[in-house]
Amino acid sequence: MTPIRRSTTRRTFLALAAVAPVAACGVNNNPMSGSSGEPSQGGGSEEIVVGSANFTESQILAELYAQALVAKGVTASTKPSIGSREVYIKGLQDGSVQIVPEYTGNLLAFLDEGNPAQTAEEIESALPEAVGEGLAVLKSSPATDQDVYVVTADTASAKGIASLADLKKISAESVLGGPGELKERPYGPPGLEAIYGATFKEFKTYDSPAVKVKDLNDDKIQVATFFTTEAAIGDNGYVMLEDPELMILPQNVIPLVAQAVADNSEAVAALEGVQAALTTEDLTALNKQVDTDHLDAKTVAGDWLKSKGLA
Repeated sequence: MTPIRRSTTRRTFLALAAVAPVAACGVNNNPMSGSSGEPSQGGGSEEIVVGSANFTESQILAELYAQALVAKGVTASTKPSIGSREVYIKGLQDGSVQIVPEYTGNLLAFLDEGNPAQTAEEIESALPEAVGEGLAVLKSSPATDQDVYVVTADTASAKGIASLADLKKISAESVLGGPGELKERPYGPPGLEAIYGATFKEFKTYDSPAVKVKDLNDDKIQVATFFTTEAAIGDNGYVMLEDPELMILPQNVIPLVAQAVADNSEAVAALEGVQAALTTEDLTALNKQVDTDHLDAKTVAGDWLKSKGLA
């Protein structure tokens, strides 16, 4: 992989930022209540609970991990929609869950916001120390899911918007839409202002991706954040804005696990089998099956695992 140019502007901002970084995920009013369904039955003596944030892809990944564990004879269940990173990391620390799907760049930014790592390799190398005692990360996947800012094709054409650097031309009269926690994130409005000089007149919070899509198409908001694996981007012809200052770090899928899981060779083999087989195209297709085709996350995860010989 060709090394990515380091951004002095971004490093300076991260060093000075006082905001709390976070992942691309939402919140839940009762985040640690209840597992989904009955525990899966495997051969392990200790059940491993796989948690997820409350967005589609995280729930699919949790199902992939849990079902792959069961296929290896490890007892596992899922606890979906835990909430934001602040909440599910506490769950890992207190033993409520033992595995959560994560994303490399955002996880490092949360744990060590001043860390200068910027390439995918640098970030993965920095994570084992950053996660601290009692937690571990396994191997990252080639599958990635970046946070991305988009505009409609009409806005891109009419206003000359192709990158985050162009947003300063329209931000003063525009509304930015995204999940509530983005408002205080270093790759959210604080970063857009400090790194790109773009200060929006309003930030509008969205819990429903469908409502956000409708409002963007209706010009009620002019810029919105999505994940690059969301089908809505292609389905609506949105223009993904370039990030020349590398404000948004590489986001490879990676399991964040309790140390006991990292010490369990059967569990590691199951999880790393998923990690090695998963691609960005797979993630996009799996998300679409759940979000657009309205299939169950457990079902689509099981079908994918069978197609790869992992279950």
